[in-house]
Amino acid sequence: MALGGEPTHEASSVAEAGTNKEMVEAVLAAERDATERYTQRAREAEAYGDKGLVVQLEDMVRDESHHAEETERILRDWPL
Repeated sequence: MALGGEPTHEASSVAEAGTNKEMVEAVLAAERDATERYTQRAREAEAYGDKGLVVQLEDMVRDESHHAEETERILRDWPL
């Protein structure tokens, strides 16, 4: 709200998975989506001039990217 946006109170939908592998694939898609959204928010914070928020969001991008890489490794080595 401090940046002029409207907060959401609805949770994102969760894809149904029929198998364990489909569940892990859904996790990977969610990690990639989160990375994109945090990257966009970091751009918006930069344009607004909030460097502290930019740094926090960049840290979140790093974390989500790491999660995606780990999930890709799991899928690459499938089946477990």
